[in-house]
Formats: sequence, C-alpha cells, structure tokens
Amino acid sequence: MQFDDEGGDSHALRGSIDVTKLDAFRDAFTAIEPMASGEIDDRINPRELRLTIPYGIGEVESTIFTVRWTTADDYNIHYSDTSGRNLRWDIHPHDFSAPPDDRHFHPPPDASSADADVEASCLGDPSVDIVARAVHLLWRQALDEESMTHINAGTNQL
Repeated sequence: MQFDDEGGDSHALRGSIDVTKLDAFRDAFTAIEPMASGEIDDRINPRELRLTIPYGIGEVESTIFTVRWTTADDYNIHYSDTSGRNLRWDIHPHDFSAPPDDRHFHPPPDASSADADVEASCLGDPSVDIVARAVHLLWRQALDEESMTHINAGTNQL
C-alpha cells in the first residue's frame, strides 16, 4: 500500500490495511487512556485509525495518533498535535541509510524524512497490543516531562 504523508513523501507498506489490527490498537490504547477516542475511516475499505486525545504535551489542546497497520504487520504511527509537532514510528521497507532494518523513527518537530534525521525506532515487538501500550507509555512520559526529548527512548528492542 502506498500513502502520502503530510510532507509529500511516499512510503510503501506491505499488505492491505487490517481493520482487525486497527480495532485491536484502538482497544488497547483506549483501555489505558480513557479520554482517547478513535475511529477507523472506513470499515469496508480502511485506510487508517485516528485516535484523538483532548489534551497534550505543554500547551497543546489536542493530540492525534493516526495509525496504519497492514496484514503483513507493517505499520505507520503518526503523532501530531495542535502545536504543529509531528513524529512517526514506522515498520516498513525504506531507502534510508540507517537503520539497517525496517524499524525507523521520524523525529519531532516535523517527522523529518531527511536521511540524516531518521533513526532507529525504540519499538521492537510487532504485536499490536504491545506497540499500542508502548506508544501510550512513551507519550505519557513525554506528557509528564512536558518534553519530546525522550519520546523514542524506550528500551524494548525485540
């Protein structure tokens, strides 16, 4: 599946979007973040899950996580907020010089796709439930710290 992110970059996710995995991500995330609400754009031909939280890091009014997860277990988890910050955790083939595997992270403030900016993702386990919980934990830590400095600083390298 090809999609264009807000920066116009094209990324290839292997497989079609898996609505069951989007449901599982939403359920795992909202179970631990009760103020979060999420909707899948189209149940028949899904493209994404959009989770919205009515608060965020610092003076942010709301936070959005847009999730794409495929039948081949490739994923794209895009964070954005009302301050204009963006970042992404991805697993899919890429042409960046690093990291050497499919896991990568596009850092804030703009989810840069510049080769020198892309780094290894701290998310290692391909389980939907574990990734949803890890994303929530990383976001909650950033919320508590009021800083994005450690948003990709997890230690699960499975």
